[in-house]
Amino acid sequence: MTIRLKLIPNGPILLSAEDEEFPALKTADGGEIRPEKTVGLCRCGQSGNKPFCDGSHNAAGYSDENRCKNDALRTEEASGVTVHFNRSICSGAGECVRGLPAVFVSGAEDWIRPGKASADEVIATVKKCPSGALTYSVDGEPHIVELGDVSVRIVKDGPYEIKGPVEFEASKWSENASRSCFALCRCGKSSNAPFCDYSHGEQGWKDSE
Repeated sequence: MTIRLKLIPNGPILLSAEDEEFPALKTADGGEIRPEKTVGLCRCGQSGNKPFCDGSHNAAGYSDENRCKNDALRTEEASGVTVHFNRSICSGAGECVRGLPAVFVSGAEDWIRPGKASADEVIATVKKCPSGALTYSVDGEPHIVELGDVSVRIVKDGPYEIKGPVEFEASKWSENASRSCFALCRCGKSSNAPFCDYSHGEQGWKDSE
């Protein structure tokens, strides 16, 4: 019983299911797409049939080369919790900033301030991070993401958010990256392919492209 994501070199992501119902692809407008067979999901950003691949990666000369040389790591400690952040896999979802703005301060150099709220509040907010860029540890023990049902969410003008026990192999995993909660690039611009690094936001990529 396996739901699998497989990367085709310089091409799409193949979503398949063995003896398992295909997960619904949750769209930005609240709808769902339920594949009935193995499908290719676009990751070059050029398909005219998003989220599905239509072969545009070939004409576009898409390359999935990972150009990220070093993880952008940050650790902030407070009583009862230590917050870890890896900018290299941050999709810019903003759940942290909206959820606990006193701790996650948008635009500030010291933008992670775990001492500004209770440890329980900080942990609850970190758990909402859809890319796994934010993690936490308590008394030196890292938090392990709790597995649930497989979920694939297509973010408008953004990445695929993957949650749950999927089988997925990447040639390189960033430090502290979760194997069951991560965001995959959909715009074709990430330097940390196959993972999203918020290049879609920084470069103004849109689904209409």
